[in-house]
Amino acid sequence: MKNTIVIKIGGVASQNLSQDFLAQVKKWKDTHKNLVIVHGGGYAINKLMEDNQVPVKKINGLRVTSQSDMKLVSYALLYMVGENLTEKLNQSSIDSIQLLSNIKRVVTADFLDKETYGYVGDVSNIQIPILEQMLDNNMLPVLASLGYSKDGELLNINADYLATAVAVALEAEKLVLMTDVKGVLENGVVLDSLTSTEFQEKIDQGIITGGMIPKIESAVNTVLAGVGEVLIGDNLVTGTSIIC
Repeated sequence: MKNTIVIKIGGVASQNLSQDFLAQVKKWKDTHKNLVIVHGGGYAINKLMEDNQVPVKKINGLRVTSQSDMKLVSYALLYMVGENLTEKLNQSSIDSIQLLSNIKRVVTADFLDKETYGYVGDVSNIQIPILEQMLDNNMLPVLASLGYSKDGELLNINADYLATAVAVALEAEKLVLMTDVKGVLENGVVLDSLTSTEFQEKIDQGIITGGMIPKIESAVNTVLAGVGEVLIGDNLVTGTSIIC
């Protein structure tokens, strides 16, 4: 859809929405942009798992998730993060609606690698009619990083990967991947831009590591799939632009 911006926001940032964030969202809405927010919630999941004495394990920056973990993961994402985020947006006069049971009708996923990661999904399809209907009604959809397999099993999905898939499916003009750093750092300095070729070089050099790898990988995939712009930063307007 033209004039569509997809925003991925982490759980910590979603709990403490800044006035700058809210002002920029309102500005975009006032200029008739269609906005979709995809959120993660790692901090909330970690806290809930810690409270329930469940160990946290990550491989290549992705959370290893057992079937029993999914009850905690989904509760943290939907009710500790998503519900709060939607409420705060609405309180700021930004008409928003949280996807709950209808996630099943939007996000279809396959197991990424069940033996390695467990119940972690790789998005296979984004069905956009529900999102389009919400946007046509001038609502802002809020989507947790969850999806369902073809057999109806709930899967945990990396929020950056899901935001990428949503942006591509909606043919968005822009994807913003908000994180807790100002952008991609090299020797403490934010890179203004990064190409897909340079991305692999930075990994090989050990400059880009851990959770930043899937974040930039999803950004690269997004621009290669035709989304106009991808921005990685700690706000909605400045950071590192990922280009082809």
